[in-house]
Amino acid sequence: MPLPDWWAAVQDTMTAHQANNAANLPGATFGVETTAGRRVGSVGPGWQRTTICEIGSMTKSFLSAALLQLLEERHMLNIEQPVWRLPGMGLYAEHPIGKHIRLRHLLQHTSGLPHFMHRSEWPRTPCNDPEARALDGFAPRRDLGPTSDWIGAPALTNELMLADSACQPARQLTLDQVSAYVMRTYPITADPPPGTRYSYSTVNYVLVGRILEELTGQSVNRVIKERLFEPLAMRDSFFIAHPTGDADVDAWMDDGVTDEQRARIAALTLITRDGHLPVEMASTASGGWDQLRRGWRLVNPDGGMYSTVDDLLNFLAMLRDGGAFDSRRVLSTRVVRLLVEDQGFGHTMGFGFRTQQTPYGQGAGTVEHLGFKMTYFWYEPHLEHPLVGVFLSQRLANVAVNTNLGDGMHVIFRVFVPAVRSGFPWSAAGQPALSNIGGADP
Repeated sequence: MPLPDWWAAVQDTMTAHQANNAANLPGATFGVETTAGRRVGSVGPGWQRTTICEIGSMTKSFLSAALLQLLEERHMLNIEQPVWRLPGMGLYAEHPIGKHIRLRHLLQHTSGLPHFMHRSEWPRTPCNDPEARALDGFAPRRDLGPTSDWIGAPALTNELMLADSACQPARQLTLDQVSAYVMRTYPITADPPPGTRYSYSTVNYVLVGRILEELTGQSVNRVIKERLFEPLAMRDSFFIAHPTGDADVDAWMDDGVTDEQRARIAALTLITRDGHLPVEMASTASGGWDQLRRGWRLVNPDGGMYSTVDDLLNFLAMLRDGGAFDSRRVLSTRVVRLLVEDQGFGHTMGFGFRTQQTPYGQGAGTVEHLGFKMTYFWYEPHLEHPLVGVFLSQRLANVAVNTNLGDGMHVIFRVFVPAVRSGFPWSAAGQPALSNIGGADP
């Protein structure tokens, strides 16, 4: 079947851009869906529709959806409730600041919990001490790699955490152990107090994952699979790309990923200032990054999901259709509203929210999420033809130090999104025509 002219133009734009900028965009797969149907394309050697990518922080939208759904089913859905009242969160009940954190604060990044910080700026703990980086009697597992000197994203930095009377790399611990350590040791900003300032912190969703596990008695990835992946026919979406080989651990969290699926996971391309992993991101033992995360005992709930364009479009299409997919209700209209409507601070309860038209052509009311390996999805509801879109690449830039993140964002926001938005005949009331999209990176 021939492609419609507007999508053929998008594909041509992306093909030309990749060919002329291969060092910045080795490959990508992307797609959109409107009332006119679904369109998916790819560029770059080896990249295809079925390529599987780590989607990074886009994972958080799935954690939010699952938690809101579960709380509603148990008649516990109140985003204003203090989190210490939720299962597994009792450590905050007597915390002078933590006791004021509400559920909405975790979901909207207004809790006051920190993001990346160098360990020299962090409060001293038995495992964060320049004079004694590990307790006596502890032998680290070499296959899980070193720790980084940065703290605040346990799966990426692989920081040392106290568990079972030893300082252990986060990757060899369970989510229960990691999240408990976060609650015991991570500082929370008191000025301003929780709920008054947006400050992105990935560990908010480490705690969301903890709540999900405590509510269900299941590994968080299994919860997401049962509640979202399976009903949405997201057959290539998972968290655990490779079993650990430990029978007890695998019985708890293995996703049953096949060799065929593993073969479709895209390699991560380093596009950093010096060609090495960023200093805030801990490597494997061999010095690189293992896209299968072999040996990890930590489910990464704040950024560890793998998926494909089609799977992600299924999720967004369900939100577009008010919580229904393939004639089956997945989320209630109440939960969908929390996920797609403005809840303040430029956020819904699971996405960023645009209050005015973006420089890239998206209209007011757009919800979106970016992943730091240069992945992105969005939903524009207020169009004559509502749009959902996905862009997936696997390029790693410097983020916290010596950042060149903008080079990757340029591909998404100055090339792909404008090509989509300027090509299709949207003709929505009040939607201005796009003439010249350009300028600085977002």
